[in-house]
Formats: sequence, structure tokens, C-alpha cells
Amino acid sequence: MKSLLILLLVSIGAPGLPDYSYQALFIIERSTNSNVIHYDAKIGKDGVLDPKEPVVAYWVMLAEDGRRQRLSALEKGRAYGFTIRRDSSGQSYWMTLVSQKLRAIRIYQEDGKVRAVTFVGGHEAYLRKIYVKTRKSGLLRTADYFELFGEDLATGQDCYEKVAPEH
Repeated sequence: MKSLLILLLVSIGAPGLPDYSYQALFIIERSTNSNVIHYDAKIGKDGVLDPKEPVVAYWVMLAEDGRRQRLSALEKGRAYGFTIRRDSSGQSYWMTLVSQKLRAIRIYQEDGKVRAVTFVGGHEAYLRKIYVKTRKSGLLRTADYFELFGEDLATGQDCYEKVAPEH
């Protein structure tokens, strides 16, 4: 009877068993402290991106104890949140960070790996990291500039671009 119950729980998805796995896409580092925002692809048991939530974002609180923490509503709406939509082919997604609305990031799977691709320094590149230089302005922080770091799709060489914030 006990083995039948275990078999039943496994076949219907017992609580605690992961329904998803996650793969790192890119990070955002900031000048204020060592806390980092991670953007990960959410992959279902079937091995494909979750159509309801293909990308997740969260803090890793390195300046404190290293724990993960959700982004606040203010952070999602003003700085680190994003919109995402499936493209017409159904094979990839277009992601736009709220702080960089003019620079789309294509999210897709290739050879079992999820990729985040955008233009960095005029090159189509796998996005690795965005660094944000901020300063305090009243109660809020404002961005002075963004630095994008990636790997050129064609050559595999590192690429870099420094951009002014969009207003």
C-alpha cells in the first residue's frame, strides 16, 4: 500500500518536486552596493520555456547574507522590471527592461541552452551583464549611465557599450 501511495504521488506531481528549472540569462550590477539582480529563464519539465512566465527576476543580496529576494513593485515599475511577449513564430520572446525601452532583448532556446541576445556596441551579442552607475537625487536614485557587456554572436569576442539613460 505504501509503494502504491508513493507511485501515485510521483505520477501526479507531489508537492516539493520541482515543476521548473532555471537557467541564468544575465545580471544587473549597480554602483550603490554589491546586491545583484538576476534574470533567469524558467524552463518547464518538457524542456521548453514556460509560456506563462519565460523569464523571472530577483535580487541576490550579496551586500547582506546572499539570500534571494523578490523585486518590489516600485523596482519592477521604475528600474528592473520588464515586459515580455512571444514573437509571431512562437519560437522566441522579446523582452524589454523598463529602464531600457528602446533596446529589445530576444530570448530563445538553442542547442538546449536559453539565450538573451541584444545589440551591444553595434554587435549582435549574448547579453551577460548590465552595470548601472547611479547617484542619489532627493529620495530616489537616478541612473547616470548603463554599461552593457556581452559576447559577439559571430566572433565570440567580448563586446561593450556605454549608454545614457532614456528619459
